[in-house]
Amino acid sequence: MSAPLPEPHAPGARSPRARPSSARPFERVDYVDPRDRVVAQGGRTGGAPDGLLKRYAATVCADRAGRVLLYRRLPSARVYPDHYDVLIGGAVRTGEGYRAAALRELREELGWTEAPGLTEAYRVRVDDPHGASFLAVHRWTADRPPRPDPREIAWCGFVAPLTVVTGGYTPLVPAGAEAVRRLFPL
Repeated sequence: MSAPLPEPHAPGARSPRARPSSARPFERVDYVDPRDRVVAQGGRTGGAPDGLLKRYAATVCADRAGRVLLYRRLPSARVYPDHYDVLIGGAVRTGEGYRAAALRELREELGWTEAPGLTEAYRVRVDDPHGASFLAVHRWTADRPPRPDPREIAWCGFVAPLTVVTGGYTPLVPAGAEAVRRLFPL
């Protein structure tokens, strides 16, 4: 894998045109109870009904050198705009499992149509200002460079995990920071 690409505002870097996120506002998602059992369905946007949670699947990608794929969210992102993150993912759609959602997100956001060896690393309840949810975090070692979708990702590159956890990239999405701490013990 190659060295990380320069940030878009660095000298000599090219910045893709920021476009609105490709999120589909009318996607249907499952809502789950506190034990992660599907009990209802509804639209992706908006909050979950009282007492229920949404489900998200994400993947932390590394390269064979042990670096983590870091990306910067678009300034137009609905959640954590212009933040750095290591979690490539999104909402689990109605009837979709966590792993299937993780694979779909890798395809949509980074152009990876296959991810041999993709495994779930952990599942956690996340309570943040954007609502409570279950997050299944997967791990995958990339065997080819990403092709980021400029409608989803402003910049990405493989970087040392230590750089991420020591504040080398800010602001950083909290769940992404936690994922690096869990998956790359330093």
